[in-house]
Amino acid sequence: MSENPPIDRGRLFQNVLTGIHLCWAAAPISFVAILAMVALDSAIPPVVLLLSKELVNRVVAGSGLTTALLAVVIGLGLASGLERATSAVRNHWQDIFSQRVQQAATVRFLGQAGTIDLGHMDQPEFQDHMERANNGWRSGDLTQTGIGLAGNLFSLAGMLGILLSIHPLLVVLGLLSVVPSFAMQRRANRRIFEFWYSWTPLERERDYLRWLLSRPHWAKEMRAFQLSGYLVTRYRDLARQNLVILAGLYRSANRGAVVGAILGGVALAGAYLVMAQPGSHHLSAGDLTAGIGAIASIAGEVSLIFGSILVLDQNARYLNSYFEFVATPPLIRVPVRPRALPDLRRSPIEFRDVSFRYPKSVDPVLESVSLTVEPGELVALVGANGSGKTTLVQLLLRLYDPASGQIHVGGVDLRDVDPAELRSHIGVLFQEYGRYELRLRDSVHFGRIEKQPTNDELLACLRASQADEVLRDLPSGLDSNIGKLFEGGHDLSTGQWQRVALARLVFRSADLWVLDEPTASLDPEAEAVIFAELRRHLQGRTGIVISHRFSTVRTADRIAVIERGRLCELGSHDELVAAGGRYAELFELQAAGYR
Repeated sequence: MSENPPIDRGRLFQNVLTGIHLCWAAAPISFVAILAMVALDSAIPPVVLLLSKELVNRVVAGSGLTTALLAVVIGLGLASGLERATSAVRNHWQDIFSQRVQQAATVRFLGQAGTIDLGHMDQPEFQDHMERANNGWRSGDLTQTGIGLAGNLFSLAGMLGILLSIHPLLVVLGLLSVVPSFAMQRRANRRIFEFWYSWTPLERERDYLRWLLSRPHWAKEMRAFQLSGYLVTRYRDLARQNLVILAGLYRSANRGAVVGAILGGVALAGAYLVMAQPGSHHLSAGDLTAGIGAIASIAGEVSLIFGSILVLDQNARYLNSYFEFVATPPLIRVPVRPRALPDLRRSPIEFRDVSFRYPKSVDPVLESVSLTVEPGELVALVGANGSGKTTLVQLLLRLYDPASGQIHVGGVDLRDVDPAELRSHIGVLFQEYGRYELRLRDSVHFGRIEKQPTNDELLACLRASQADEVLRDLPSGLDSNIGKLFEGGHDLSTGQWQRVALARLVFRSADLWVLDEPTASLDPEAEAVIFAELRRHLQGRTGIVISHRFSTVRTADRIAVIERGRLCELGSHDELVAAGGRYAELFELQAAGYR
């Protein structure tokens, strides 16, 4: 399990301030309104206690139902009613406020998660960090706790003023009554946080097992290989291990709570003894009533204050991961003064002595690869799985930067170009393409989300990818849900999903098309039709195709053979077959299967 790094006091305090700032940014008007209501709500208990003292003194004096007594009674009734009303309204406002803060924190988290560089995402420890960071809702809890703490302090000040007028020692004993419980609970909270921090990798494993067992995507394989029993047992063992450790922590916390309560009770008994001693007979009945009430209130308020401090401490510790995550610096730097991207339809793409290895990987994926793709050319990349073909594409997109060497477009180093501008001119169909289980319209529109398409444009893209047949079974046409995730959705075959992904690429209408196994899920006839259509759409554009199907590869202008991270052959299909090298060997192996 992961080691829990220490978090210093200054960092925790900074997290509290940052959390409050997040809440202020999410709903400033609600923030001020709730603070005002807390101040009003907190002022009522001391007022009620003073009015109670006056009521007892007047009743004991036997003054009868005077105007002053009637005013005290009415004041008590109004104060009690106002306290209930403000508490109810404040609770409702705080619920809405918490929702707004949680939504703001979640949006901020998702915004970072959706753009974080792949170099971070590739690391398991960063995945653990991201899992811990997914608790931005604690910003709302932190602020609500802080608001409650302010109210408790306000009430405490009033109670202390009342108690101080009776006997100064009562103030000291009232505070001492909650110190032991606070110390014990703080120690328990720290140990529980350390447990959950270190448990994160195993918690992610539990979530993954639950996902495997509950997602339709895996249902057929789960049943075919009879895996559910094993995975359920594995999940149960992790859950049992979690409960055993957590139960031990809570047993220790309970022992501390009992010890703290006993010590606190001794301090409270001392406070009551001070009021009961012979020297206190000068106190009136109202003073005794107010003193007893104030001691109980102070003990309760201080207990709430210490509890709030503990919650602030706990939330600040958890939020440390959240704030660190949303502040994660990018690995792919945007130039301060980016250069304009040359026209990809008229500029060559040059890989100049490019080498790369993934983070924390020992072996290089690419070594000294030099390759030029001419404008308007269709180049195919072939080679065994893991040879580095897809990595070249990821470097071209600046999802990573080369460890050494450069990638140039029209003589401009891509490191000098804004990655967002670069990617806006490239259309990619990855081998693991997205299956967006939303409306068919959305799945195509995502190819160029900033453009608002007409129905005719979307239909043209579906026809170009041979995906228009999907519409025949959809009752609402483009507005039908595809996939089984939502009510009324219609599932598609693997080939149909890939055709929809191709339609998305066509709609993007980019200057450079990158196709990673574009027809892997299609039958040969559909592949031939679609690839011919793609060649037609590529006119004037540059294309890069990664494929193991030589029926696709052979039509490329040039073919680059990547072997163990190195470019070993380059030429047309006929040239490479005639050369009798690695490409000819791979082509012959595949052709033999059709004889």
